Amino acid sequence: MERKLIRQGGGGFTIYLPKKWVEENNLSKGNELSLEASGKDLIISSKPSEKKSEILMKLPNYIENSIRTIITNAYRSGYDKINIHFSNENQFKILQNIIKTRLIGFEVIKKEKNFCIVENITEPTLDQFDNLLNKMFMNIEELFEVTKKRLTNNFKEIEDFNEIEERIHKYDNFCRRVIIKQKLIKQKSEMFWTFISQIIHSQRELYFLNKIIDKNTKISKQTLELFEECNKAFNLIHEAYTKKDLDNLWKVQDIERNTIYKKAYSLMQSKNGKENIIIYHLTACLRQLNLSTSPLTGLIV
Repeated sequence: MERKLIRQGGGGFTIYLPKKWVEENNLSKGNELSLEASGKDLIISSKPSEKKSEILMKLPNYIENSIRTIITNAYRSGYDKINIHFSNENQFKILQNIIKTRLIGFEVIKKEKNFCIVENITEPTLDQFDNLLNKMFMNIEELFEVTKKRLTNNFKEIEDFNEIEERIHKYDNFCRRVIIKQKLIKQKSEMFWTFISQIIHSQRELYFLNKIIDKNTKISKQTLELFEECNKAFNLIHEAYTKKDLDNLWKVQDIERNTIYKKAYSLMQSKNGKENIIIYHLTACLRQLNLSTSPLTGLIV
């Protein structure tokens, strides 16, 4: 759709807005619009309504993973008020725990028989995106530190990896919520979403790895070296994002190519038991980190 500029007095210009767009957004004379420059583009949008967006849903079953998926995706989609029908108190308890461990600033504000309202009460402002994304990275770094200690049987005075995992998911869900609500980085929103997804998938491999480690777990020097390569790749990606450094991404690709195909596969064939499972998760972690370099390249260039 194209529009011609119309010169006005004083050196300004105006354009005609499409009638259909004006009607769909319930606009009329005197309404204010939001204008934002993005490179050579000028983005025109109607100002958001003060009314909170809401959705009505019914919890699907008694499986925690199913309930978590539907609730967190409603949160990510930008809804500020979630009206929920549930079957019994067991479902409601699962819901409460998900709200506590996955949703920043949301609380149950009303509860009746088989129905409750979950609403945005103290959520951080959307301009806190960068701070909370940085917290997500910092907690993944901490998960790497905890994992190394547990792999080397140093279980004294280390934080519970489950608590770290909960914080990571809180920050991840909030960042995705901001991307949806603000279309962060405008035309690069999809790349940003994909980048965060790959990073989260990589750290999930560490989480599952920690679930099988105990004080009797023994690993070889080669497996510990594989872990160090994963940690190095993550640090390079974090630095690449922070400093907009493409060279770091090529280093990650070299690590993945030289580690997985030249070391990890043969190592997996020579080990058994828990160590073999650990090698599998580390290999998957490194592969996901490598996959994150593609959308991150798109964000940097």
